[in-house]
Amino acid sequence: MIRKKFNYIIFSALMTTHSCVDHKDKTSMNSSYQTSQHGIENTIKRYKPEGKESSLKKELIWTAYKTPNKIAVDGSFKSISLTNTKDDKSLEEALEGAKFYCDGTTVTSGDSSRDGTLTLFFFKRLASPDIYGSFGKFENNKVMITITLDKKTITKEFTYIFKKNTITIQGSVDLLKDFDSQRAFTSLHHACFDLHEGKTWTEVNLTAIISK
Repeated sequence: MIRKKFNYIIFSALMTTHSCVDHKDKTSMNSSYQTSQHGIENTIKRYKPEGKESSLKKELIWTAYKTPNKIAVDGSFKSISLTNTKDDKSLEEALEGAKFYCDGTTVTSGDSSRDGTLTLFFFKRLASPDIYGSFGKFENNKVMITITLDKKTITKEFTYIFKKNTITIQGSVDLLKDFDSQRAFTSLHHACFDLHEGKTWTEVNLTAIISK
């Protein structure tokens, strides 16, 4: 009886000691991870929009896709900037040469949990979370747009419709084919693997609505 009691005391002591060490190790690891992440983020040179902010009204909608059935998920960014516009001209002329900027860490999709996942596992895994570029000449319902994401710059043709002092610009990009954002895409794909049923699409449709 005494021996069983003694063994129980020793076992309890070992378990208590193990739990304290485990908790301490986890706290230390978490602290080190946060410090490391903070250090990495501090080394990223952020893009800063230049020029006067345009008086034109603007809205950007991105549409990404998940699951083998290609279910659409829409979203935008809380921080969007439009500069270098000629606001006294027609919309097509006003936007030619204009510059735009989106802060990826301000992503919003109507779901705070999803927004946190997108920020942590995608935008903060890019070389920079900044998205920026410029518009070319608007002609025959087509416009060439230069976009920089993950430190890679591309120029793609988008289409647009002009109606009642509003221009709606539409096009698409591919996170891998256009920007080679393998690290960030893989990070997000793994984080959402079960929810996306093993399929995260690389295609993202973009719609920009600009009006006076």
